[in-house]
Parts: sequence; structure tokens; C-alpha cells
Amino acid sequence: MKIQAIVGGQWGDEGKGKIVDLLSEGVSIVARYQGGANAGHTIYKNDVKIVLHQIPTGALRAECTCILGKGMVIDPIGILEEINLLKSLDVSVENRIFIDNYAHIVTPIHKLIDKINEEKSGNEIGTTCKGIGPTYTDKYQRIGIRAIDILSFDKLKKKIEKRFKKAISNNEINQSDIPQLKEEIEEFYNAANAIAIFIDDTFIMLQNNLTNKILIEGAQGTMLDIDHGTFPYVTSSNCSSGGISTGLGLPGNKLDSIIGIFKAYTTRVGGGPFPTELFDEDGKKMGEIGKEFGATTGRPRRCGWFDMVAAKYSMQINGLTGIALTKLDVLDSFKTIKVCTSYEINNKQTSHMSGTINCLEDIKPIYKTFPGWETPIVNATTFADLPKNAQNYIIYLSDLIGVPIEIISVGPKRNQIIINQ
Repeated sequence: MKIQAIVGGQWGDEGKGKIVDLLSEGVSIVARYQGGANAGHTIYKNDVKIVLHQIPTGALRAECTCILGKGMVIDPIGILEEINLLKSLDVSVENRIFIDNYAHIVTPIHKLIDKINEEKSGNEIGTTCKGIGPTYTDKYQRIGIRAIDILSFDKLKKKIEKRFKKAISNNEINQSDIPQLKEEIEEFYNAANAIAIFIDDTFIMLQNNLTNKILIEGAQGTMLDIDHGTFPYVTSSNCSSGGISTGLGLPGNKLDSIIGIFKAYTTRVGGGPFPTELFDEDGKKMGEIGKEFGATTGRPRRCGWFDMVAAKYSMQINGLTGIALTKLDVLDSFKTIKVCTSYEINNKQTSHMSGTINCLEDIKPIYKTFPGWETPIVNATTFADLPKNAQNYIIYLSDLIGVPIEIISVGPKRNQIIINQ
């Protein structure tokens, strides 16, 4: 496979970082196409936990070039922190990390607006307050600041000052916040200057490497897609595979495969409907064993059984050719395991999410129950090594989704992976 895409199949936090790290071996370019510092991909190197929020996880592969596409919104302060983290781990960054000229830039103004908006809403949406939504808003209002503006300090300063005045005149920020905001803008200028060397024309890089191996990395998950997700409890970009064309300038007919990442159960961070959410001991147990805390915010994730209705919807939207199933080991100690096979609403059953996505809080999940395997699987290296009940669970999921499960994660470490092909 020359060009392969990785997308989140659920509500994000599916463990994409580990899978991207695995599949980036021998790849020339790893490119990310949307989102910003509201994502967090966790990977392990020599048992050291590493969390990257904007830089693709392919950065840990010395031979990989990492591209941050124009569909992203870039936080210079955060990027600089990640670059310094990689340097501290003796990971080379020079001539390996490239930010597209036309990616939009998150400023302290956007972060403050985001925080104030979230407070006004009573934290209803549950955003990360990283400035993502306001930055995308400015992009579509055609007043955004782009990476190419960083290359001219005078131009950047004029745009920041103009946006600052607009925020004040529109009452987007409070007068009491202005002194602190001015200090943060100075920090922003220093970070912007430091990352200027990483800004380039990534479109040409991708076009010149179409005959080489390219891995495309998404952030968040399909159910958080601005158009296809559980609106308004969604992110501000197209995290489904459709966002690849707009976010990188790479047409869909160039993709050889699209791998969807799914947990063996389901989680969600922040507000919004969650049909299979568990409020009992099983849900608590999943969270504790799976260490379900957001990599970006540290917030506890809501946990529930695997949602087959959502999974099939995700498969159709993304055009998945394969699946990576993560955190199967979290289910090791469960006596019984459930899968939501359909929804019941108004005394009728449906297996189609598109018709119910606007009223998910009113649906009742219909479950199929499976016997658990009740034994550790972390040492399994082949599909045949898995307990029979675990094999049956995987086969069932694959058959109903209609896509082969090609990768199975049986533990948090880099090598605790089964290739099932």
C-alpha cells in the first residue's frame, strides 16, 4: 500500500497514536490533515510515555517527514513545546517537520475567546478551550491568521493587533483579561518566530512523493465530525476521511487504504449523547483498567459497550478498507461483554444512525451478550493465541461492520500488537 489513511472510528481517543506509530515504519511522509492541539496521541518509546498534540506521531521514526496540513489550526506555543520535547528525547526535528504555509494559526486571543464561550455555555459542549473553534471561525469569516503570516513579523503584528481590537469591540473578551492576554501575546510572538523555520509548501512535498509510502493521520473521531457527528457536540473540522482532500490537497482517489481505529468498547470525552454509556460498575471498571483520561485535558472519559450502529455508520462515511481494534485487553476480566446491535426509538428498532443522530439521547440500545474470556491476553502475538471467546468477539465485530479487523492491540506497549492478515 502506497498511501494509507488512519481515521478515528468512534468519538476519538481510540488509540490512533500507537497505530500510526506502528504503520509509520518504512514510510516517507506522515501527514495530518485537520484539528489542532485539541487532540492528544499517546505513544511509548522505550517504556517512556510520549503525548503529542499537533506533530504527527511519525516523528519518532527517524526516516519520516512529518507534515502538518493546511486543514489544521496550529498553536505555535504548543508546537514549540512538542519540538523541545522531541529534542529532549534525542529525536531529530530539523528538515523533518513541516507546517503548511496556509494552515491557520491559534493565538492567545482565540484561546481566551474559547474559554469565555465555554464558560458562558456552562461547559455544555465540553471543548478543550485550546482555541480551536474560534480559529476555525476566523478562517471561515476570512479574517484568520495563517502560517505564512508568521514569516513577516510586521504583517503578523498588524493582524494580531487588528484581531485584538475586534475582540474588544465585539465584547469577545473581558477588560480584566487584557493585561494577562498582552503577556501571552508576547510569548506567542517568541514561539511564532521560533517555528518559522518549519513553515513551507507541503502541497508540493506530497505531490512529489506520491510514488512513495505516505501515511495520513487524522485526529478526534468520526462521531465528532462537524458535518457527520453528533452536532452540536462535535469538533470544528472534518475528522472523517473526507477531510483529507481539503486538509492536504490530496484527492480521495489517491488513497490505497483507509484504516478505521476502534476501541473494543466505546468512550467519549465532554458533553453530548452517548447511547451505550455505562453508569454502573462495568463502566467504572472499564475506565479504571483502561486508564481512560483525556490525553489533552486529563478529563475522565465516559465508558460504554461497543456501539455497532455507530461503527457501521463510521465505516460507510469513511469508506474503510480495514480496522485496527485497540484496548482489547481492557475486557480481559469481564464475565460477559455486550455489543449494541440496534437502537430502539418510539417503540421501533433501527440499525441506521443517520436517522437518529439528532435524537440519540432518546434511544434505547439493544444489546447482544457474549461470554468473556476472563484471562490476560497481553502476551498474545497471533490471532490463534487469543482465547476462543476473544476470537469470536473479534470475528463478530468484523462480520457485522463488514470490514476485516487487520490489527489488534492487546496491551499499551509498542510491541503488544497482533497483525491479523
